Amino acid sequence: MPNIGSILSSARSAISAHQVAMQTITQNIANAETPGYSRQRAELVPANPQRFPMYTVGTGVAVADVARLRNQFLDVSYRREAGRSEAYNVRTDLLGEIESLLNEPSETGLASTMDRFWSSWDDLANNPTNPTAQGVVRLRGEQVAYTLNGYDERLTELSNRTRAHLTGIITEVNTLGSQVATLNRQITAAEAGGQQSPDLRDTRDRIADQLSKLAGVQVQMQANGTMSVHFGSMMLVDAANARTLEVRNGTTTTIGYVGDPDPLHGIGGQAGEMMSFLNTDAPALRARLDSFARGLVNGVNEYHASGWTAAGDALGGSNWNTALGPTGSRINFFDAAGTSAATIRISAEVAADASVIAAGDVQNAPGNNTLALAMGALRDDVGMAALQTRMGASFGTLIGFGAAESFADHYTSTVTGLGVKASDAKSQYTVFETLTAQADNRRSSENGVSLDEELTLMLRHQQAYTAATRLVRVADEMAQSILNMV
Repeated sequence: MPNIGSILSSARSAISAHQVAMQTITQNIANAETPGYSRQRAELVPANPQRFPMYTVGTGVAVADVARLRNQFLDVSYRREAGRSEAYNVRTDLLGEIESLLNEPSETGLASTMDRFWSSWDDLANNPTNPTAQGVVRLRGEQVAYTLNGYDERLTELSNRTRAHLTGIITEVNTLGSQVATLNRQITAAEAGGQQSPDLRDTRDRIADQLSKLAGVQVQMQANGTMSVHFGSMMLVDAANARTLEVRNGTTTTIGYVGDPDPLHGIGGQAGEMMSFLNTDAPALRARLDSFARGLVNGVNEYHASGWTAAGDALGGSNWNTALGPTGSRINFFDAAGTSAATIRISAEVAADASVIAAGDVQNAPGNNTLALAMGALRDDVGMAALQTRMGASFGTLIGFGAAESFADHYTSTVTGLGVKASDAKSQYTVFETLTAQADNRRSSENGVSLDEELTLMLRHQQAYTAATRLVRVADEMAQSILNMV
């Protein structure tokens, strides 16, 4: 039968329960600005009642759990957008570095350097026997070669830095994956009694956020409270077990699990975009620069080897062919073996003596400037069409791009294409940065701490706590009254 003791017991349970609730609110307020913190709630439930033959009497209140308020669907949304945002951020940075590498438009860029090279041939055409004009042509040719060499060297440096950064990211992913596995084990042990471990879960979710940004992982919560982390169907973390990733550098850069020869697919975030740069963007730019260098070397040499210097035969008069007659100096302006951006260079003969640079295509005709004019004309598609007519079927193989596309057009399309990619990356980054912020705001509105809401709840629990203490006093007064009656 209910008695004064029952009243005291119910009041004490209320005092204890509301103390826990207020302590939880205090914890929320204290961590209002803590990154990744999820607000907590003391879940109050009626205590087990006392049952009598004709009725049931409550026995107070109990704390069922201190629960963490977290919406997994909002986490999934945030991590998806954050991974994409990080990917486009990296892409924007890398393409921006390539734009800086090419440095266009500028006086030191390849476009201006090529303009000066073609103009030097025009100047030589105006004065075919001038040694100074020949020296300027050699200098301008060297500048073209140095510019292309520099592009290739800096592109290699950028690729190496990116590869090293990718390796560092994968090392970090391995570390974070191991931490998730450890937390899975700790959470399973801590929650064996059926109660949540909010702080451990918050730590694990923060790590999952980082993994999403670094590698675009997918996260799935299991019924036993553990978190699995995977790339598509390939598991990185399963319960208390974590696998180790490695970067493999070969013809292409891939990522795989240690001990498993198959490469992983579906990697996103920063790591995914770095792989895309190393396997697609950097090789594509190098191929365009190499194509330019190959066409330039073969095109210029096609004319120059058939030309004659003011002295007649630059090699000392031994170019007669009994069947064909004189065939030109046969001196290449560029080294014929250097047909890539990395290897293009002035030929040894031209480097040693600028007087071997030919302006005409007729032997023993000092004023002839036909070859120099043809060289200068290569700056536009008319000159390229003339070169194609001259070379015939070998044009497509040796030059590598159509006659309708001049050297300037070829390089301009390279720079323009890069600019379009960079602009698109910036736009996409802006879009996904906004989507990430929106997803984070939605998540924070549910998971985060609202000081106004917490203070309101604190006031309610304080009032309930005060009422419970008054019940204790009432019960005490009732007990004293009974004692006084004895």
